[in-house]
Amino acid sequence: MSYHDQPSTLDIVERRFVELTTPPTALSLDCSALGCGLPEGLMCLDELRILLLKHSTAWVTKDAVWKELVRRAHAEPDPWVMAAAGMLVPGLKRIAGRFGNRYPGDNRDLDSEILEGFLEALDLVEVGHPKIYSQLYMGAFRRGYEACCRERRLAAKRAELDERDADTYHARREGHPDLVLADAVRDKALTAEQAGLLSDVHLGGMDRKCAAALLGVTPRRCCAQLAQAQRKLIGFLSDRVPDIAS
Repeated sequence: MSYHDQPSTLDIVERRFVELTTPPTALSLDCSALGCGLPEGLMCLDELRILLLKHSTAWVTKDAVWKELVRRAHAEPDPWVMAAAGMLVPGLKRIAGRFGNRYPGDNRDLDSEILEGFLEALDLVEVGHPKIYSQLYMGAFRRGYEACCRERRLAAKRAELDERDADTYHARREGHPDLVLADAVRDKALTAEQAGLLSDVHLGGMDRKCAAALLGVTPRRCCAQLAQAQRKLIGFLSDRVPDIAS
């Protein structure tokens, strides 16, 4: 499977959520204990997600569920962090749809940024904080907005470089990608690990989850490292253009 055929991180989360909510080991919550207008008894998370998406569901009900999801995610990250992410996938995809046309890069990278924003908010939010859902949603929204602004600035900078010395810049880009990464490592713009991660994911088409396993880090941490490596590489290429032209 090529890189362009790879599912986005939000697609992967949704797939994992389906696995977590499939009998006989489907995750559920005891709605009787939560109260706040919820139905009595155990409710599977996929059914609960449908209920929370309804406009008629009161915010106090939604907040009660999200407080419990956050509590469980903090106490038992596996599987409840993924479960919480799956519960918010419709909202995260709505954010991605809103920013998708404004993002100049690959929209799968935007999806990763949005998910990262949600996961950071999930780590930081306190169970007793009012309007937990809003905190989590805005964490993801803010990260998506910041990613759009950053990538648009970088795209504008690249356009300026193209106009200033198009022939030199295109010659640089047309070189073998692995040689460009090797130059970046040699000049200490990237570490060997960062170059390897960029090569595996963007050139070799490796799934980010697999890349995380090879690095021995969580998928969330892998996405953060990949984003950092991408920014450093873009900065390296941008800084090198005037030197090449001189």
